[in-house]
Amino acid sequence: MKKSLMFLSLIVVWGLFYSAGCSEGMPDDEAIEYDEIKELIAEDRPNKVKGSCNVIADSSTCLDFIGSVWSEERMKLSCEGTGVFSFDSCPYSELGGCRMTGGTVTESISWSYGYGGQPISAEEASYQAQACNALPGGFWVMPDQVYLQEIQ
Repeated sequence: MKKSLMFLSLIVVWGLFYSAGCSEGMPDDEAIEYDEIKELIAEDRPNKVKGSCNVIADSSTCLDFIGSVWSEERMKLSCEGTGVFSFDSCPYSELGGCRMTGGTVTESISWSYGYGGQPISAEEASYQAQACNALPGGFWVMPDQVYLQEIQ
């Protein structure tokens, strides 16, 4: 359960960083919703991983950087001190992962694994999926959906 709470906290903070910052401190009638700006930041290209941050040894997660905002410098800075950076994609995950801001310049996927430093069970992954799907711009995916581009 501790792992699920840590993952939920990470996803909530991550979601706030990517999607809620646009409306912070604004009157309700001037607030900007993610769905309203998605078209402005959308990318018309197939999903292609630019790099990854592997934290499986410590937290049984790995982050794929997909959107065009992820330059080599940004990816390395995001991974610095937390995991192992690579230009390859994360290993295949049987549990799935949280895709944030899919199809946009900031797209990324945080994959969960049943092995590593804090193995995630299938039950915990189902809670992670619920938390992910509750976030603006978040959608739980399986690797086959991403690689076969069955998701939007």
